[in-house]
Amino acid sequence: MIGLIQIDISRKSGENAMTIVQMQYFQAVCRYENFTRAAEELHISQPAMSAAMKDLEKECGVPLFVRDKNSLRVTDEGKILLEEANLVLGQYQQMNEIVRDLALTRNYMRVGLSTLSGNQVYPEILLEYQKRRPGVQVMSVEESTPRQFEMLDAGLLDVIITIKRFDREEEQKKFEKVYHHWPMKQTRMCFCVGRENFLAGETFVTPEQMVTQPLVLLKENFSQTTRIKQMFRESGLDYHVLHYTNQMYTVERFVEKNVAAGFLPESVSQSNPKIVGIPYREGSRAYIELFWRKDQFLFPVVKDFIRVAKELYPKK
Repeated sequence: MIGLIQIDISRKSGENAMTIVQMQYFQAVCRYENFTRAAEELHISQPAMSAAMKDLEKECGVPLFVRDKNSLRVTDEGKILLEEANLVLGQYQQMNEIVRDLALTRNYMRVGLSTLSGNQVYPEILLEYQKRRPGVQVMSVEESTPRQFEMLDAGLLDVIITIKRFDREEEQKKFEKVYHHWPMKQTRMCFCVGRENFLAGETFVTPEQMVTQPLVLLKENFSQTTRIKQMFRESGLDYHVLHYTNQMYTVERFVEKNVAAGFLPESVSQSNPKIVGIPYREGSRAYIELFWRKDQFLFPVVKDFIRVAKELYPKK
């Protein structure tokens, strides 16, 4: 007669926990009472299966199998663990089926975009996506780059379209462990003035020349504004901001009326005959990219959006 056996398959925080894979291995070995056949079913090597079961016995603190030369038998302790594992794996399978059903029925997706960069590629992607997925509701929001990543991390967005810059290589390596990204279009920012402005004939502009103009900038929560102010601060220059806005459209209107100078994507200045875009040192070229989290479940509607973006903007 054996005493009370306690086998905890869900450890406390900080301890090793029995994983779904371990349960599947254990279940297969119990079903066949043979390491080789169980390993063949799960497409791993027999030594790997044997080692996995020894590790499991060590974690549980009790023998789960009686090993003879030509046979393998599940112990009483192993049978208790098997009952629990069967329950958990059954629930796990049921959960997977529910998730699959939800994935197939989800008919919306959420996109975040930067005011300055996202709109250079998003309309084309959206147009093609709606042709392929006419029944899907696409909800988009314009936000600053930091806020977009906050919303992506919180599960409030499925993908975001923006430019991400890094000051240090270590920062970029840490970032790439968390996010997938797909470069789509190369762009750069220009210092923009009205065509009648006395700086319109310049081929390159310095911070000293910029501060001769009143400025219209995006609000201070935008990364671009932070970088612009840092540029002036490092140059030891005073500057005058006439107006802050959330919208690139507003910046463009102020500039074309020659009310203020501002910073806009090169493509905007090229398409608006009333505006002249002038390169400046800090306005280096960068890629507009599509970002999504590596640990985030991708519904079919999201996978299709990513596929469209990759087809329209293949890597070069």
